[in-house]
Amino acid sequence: MIRHLGTGRNTLEVKQLTVLAQQYIDNARIKQGKVSLFDNRYDESDVGTFLSRLVVLGAYDSITFHFFSYFYKLLGFNKLNDDCFADLVIARIARPVSKAKTREWLEDKFGIIHKYSLTGVYRAMERSFSFNYQEKLEECIWSFITQRFPQDISVLFFDVTTLYYEAFDEDDFRKFGYSKDRKENQPQLVIALTVNTKGIPLHIKAFEGNKFEGHTMIPCIQDVISKHKVKDFVVVADSAMVSTNNMEELEGLGLKYIVGARLANLPHKLFEQIVAIVPKTDGSLCRFELSNKRCLVVNYSTRRAHKDRTDRNKQIRRAEYALLNPTVIAKRYKFLKKVGKDKWELNQANLEKAEKLEGLKGYVTNAKELTNEDIMLKYSALWNVEKSFRISKSDLKARPIFHTVKEKIEAHISIVFGALAIARYVEITTGKSLEKIVSLLEKTKEVILQDTLSQETFSKYTQADNPEVQELLKLANITWVT
Repeated sequence: MIRHLGTGRNTLEVKQLTVLAQQYIDNARIKQGKVSLFDNRYDESDVGTFLSRLVVLGAYDSITFHFFSYFYKLLGFNKLNDDCFADLVIARIARPVSKAKTREWLEDKFGIIHKYSLTGVYRAMERSFSFNYQEKLEECIWSFITQRFPQDISVLFFDVTTLYYEAFDEDDFRKFGYSKDRKENQPQLVIALTVNTKGIPLHIKAFEGNKFEGHTMIPCIQDVISKHKVKDFVVVADSAMVSTNNMEELEGLGLKYIVGARLANLPHKLFEQIVAIVPKTDGSLCRFELSNKRCLVVNYSTRRAHKDRTDRNKQIRRAEYALLNPTVIAKRYKFLKKVGKDKWELNQANLEKAEKLEGLKGYVTNAKELTNEDIMLKYSALWNVEKSFRISKSDLKARPIFHTVKEKIEAHISIVFGALAIARYVEITTGKSLEKIVSLLEKTKEVILQDTLSQETFSKYTQADNPEVQELLKLANITWVT
């Protein structure tokens, strides 16, 4: 017994004495400099001695690795049975840098078990190409999607982008061509991407840099049909991807499609009919028959009208400036036309046509059984593929600027494709951006400690007391961090 504080005759008195006892214990412990009044192992001097024996071997972002590794396995990518390739995919999500820097970053942030030589990294890329990892990744994603969200492959979206190089020499794969990044003087690749309604990538294909984007869609669709033995889906693409020949080929394949229409290029009679009939009220929809197989649906939007008007006024100001300063006219201006040698004037016909089309958007389709609303809604989801391209170019830094051999370029694209699939699924599942997710996960570190006396090594995690972090850890079944 240390001290007698009194006797409790009823429940209230017992509670009061308990409070007094706790206060006494705390005061005595603090005065003696102890962690616990009843445990002499934790005297202040002993704690200091014990801590002095500990050496910090490292602090790692292992939680980030375990989180994305969980989804790598969930999508079935672990069937590749290639640890180095898996690490390259996860690193592309968390820290998209060159392969040389990736190798260093894996060891610095994930620890010794992720240590590779640069040669080992390149061998993993060679395996990716030689054993066709790309096709296997696509098979895994297709299997995952069809099992969990079978309805999400009823509509497939197609689009292309370009990836340019910090170089100025062509080869058989890297070619000069129309660049969406406005880098026409630098060789590039053309990348065609297919995604489902949620924006999860299902197929990717690289073409030579001078490939016309309108010639990329049919080969991609044929790949999807051949690999997965499906034809019961609607193809959605913007006007740049589709020509009359493409529509005929899609019909020949027995496929339904919804594609953007170039209203300004329609026959004059139909153009004037559309302008006269479609009400200038927000959300209005009208259908026009093009043939027995196809129809044109036209929608009016006040928001689009405002944007069209703003864009047109900007172009007019540019054209007027060019007329006053003819030396700046080095490329095509939408609202200028040449009327003689070094002589230009405003193209009034184009101006009038643009004004008439203000707020109008058209969709050509052979899925005539769909309502006008369904056609517009399905097409409007095309932003999913555009978002996937934005993620791959910005968050995942997809440009293979350090690779010149076709095999390594293809392997790099496979790594980006796998990373994009994981990133999009995680974003959809969490409702958070990839940048936000990585930032939250990096708040929790694994600290590796070693007792210099016993040589015992153990790890401790910094507290994950942020509710958003806890939510992410729970999602990936990371239960050993609190």
